[in-house]
Amino acid sequence: MANNLFFDTLPSTVKSADVNFEQSVETEILLADYDAPVFKIVKTTLEHLVTQKYIMQSKLTVEGFIKVNICYQSPESRKLHTVSQKIPFQKQIEVGQHTADYIDVQGNCQYVNTRPQNPTRIDVRGVYMFNIRVYSAQETQVITAVASDSVCCDTAQLDCFSMTVQNTRQFSTEQPLSMPENMHKILRVSTSAPIPAVAVYTDKITVKGEINADVYYTLSDSDDVHTHSQSFAYNQIVDMPQIQDNNVPYTQVAVTSFGISQNSEDKKLNATLTVQIDALAFAKQQIIAVRDGFSRRYEYEKESRQQLVDTNMHILNKAVTLQFSDAVAGGYKICDVQFEITPAKSYYEINKTTVKSKIFAHIIALNGQNEYECITKSEDIVFDWLEKCGRYDEICLDLSVSGYSCSENSVTVNICAKGFVIEKQPVELLGSFEEYCDKPQENISEALVILYGKKGERVFDIAKNHNVSPQIIMEENMLDNDRLPEDTMLVIPAFEW
Repeated sequence: MANNLFFDTLPSTVKSADVNFEQSVETEILLADYDAPVFKIVKTTLEHLVTQKYIMQSKLTVEGFIKVNICYQSPESRKLHTVSQKIPFQKQIEVGQHTADYIDVQGNCQYVNTRPQNPTRIDVRGVYMFNIRVYSAQETQVITAVASDSVCCDTAQLDCFSMTVQNTRQFSTEQPLSMPENMHKILRVSTSAPIPAVAVYTDKITVKGEINADVYYTLSDSDDVHTHSQSFAYNQIVDMPQIQDNNVPYTQVAVTSFGISQNSEDKKLNATLTVQIDALAFAKQQIIAVRDGFSRRYEYEKESRQQLVDTNMHILNKAVTLQFSDAVAGGYKICDVQFEITPAKSYYEINKTTVKSKIFAHIIALNGQNEYECITKSEDIVFDWLEKCGRYDEICLDLSVSGYSCSENSVTVNICAKGFVIEKQPVELLGSFEEYCDKPQENISEALVILYGKKGERVFDIAKNHNVSPQIIMEENMLDNDRLPEDTMLVIPAFEW
């Protein structure tokens, strides 16, 4: 005969997908008439721009572009030149359907070969590796009570965090770009987005922050690479249905496009940014669950199961500084530096979690023969402030370069690490319980028992061993705590029907 079991829902956030896939890059770039011809390819980099990412009918779709950036030297001068091209991509992955999903897309170049076919045509062949992780809200049923007068249950209050709602918003912002009048050409643009200020209101959040843009360019009367830094402020509202005032919000802000246009009349420049905000909300809840149970009268069967509980979550926002010493040899002049960072990976070993990544610094320098060369240096990034993370914790971490500086022969780079950690603890819970009321237990002692309990011993475990209600033991021995505070002589009453 099965007992009536009562259930509740235990929410959690799980990594429902962690997929790597390669995207081939094959293209020919034709230089325009106003572009300088190619004398020497200095460096080619690949980066991704995600324009759409969504889950529909259990299928994840990610769309965007892989941007090819080629830095080269022309035969007539020592000036650096750049040309770029966007290659579209689309990927679909089966991930299942959940109530809320957060999609994190990272990637890095595996290799790229660039060869000029002639002074105006460049052949590019390479492979770009994507890493896509999906964090989803999941609900698991747990037993909260067993309906029977003869069954004793050991219950526990579980404090847990869970992702309750997710939404995405895209917006564009535009403002004049203040550049020198003698600017010759813009080489590239690097953007970074610090974690914004977020305020929670009914069914929405406000996101207020700024985008920092570094524009690298050359002047008409100089071969040096100069930098113009400019901030683009924003204040956006993101709809978040069912969000509560006590929820913990988290936002990830990314620039999906950066365009520069020139007014035909006054020749002034305008910069237009397209920005995407991925917003999450985590809620703290309390759930009552049964950890163990036994019948005082009848034979029974039960199964236990281990359940991961999201006990805490916290937002990460850390800065790391690395230095590439002796980056170039004597006689070289550092002109520009471009960076690539591999996706962060977490490793659990010897009771600690270590998160590792690698940064590549592509240092473009001018040698004594007035030719540009690219010297690539690499350093490991290790996060020791995550050592307390446990075996089961989920770590979502994105790395980006927030700025760098150069001295005569060294490069110092600032790295921003943003994300969140969901702390998980395994808890032993009752998975199933069945009491056989037609099979009374045999050999049940009806005598009064004197027991010497040990400090820290649980009253429930003592009661289960003697087929007595824990409440009776606590009442008879005037205990107000489920665990014995010290070695104690206990009176175990006779079993009562």
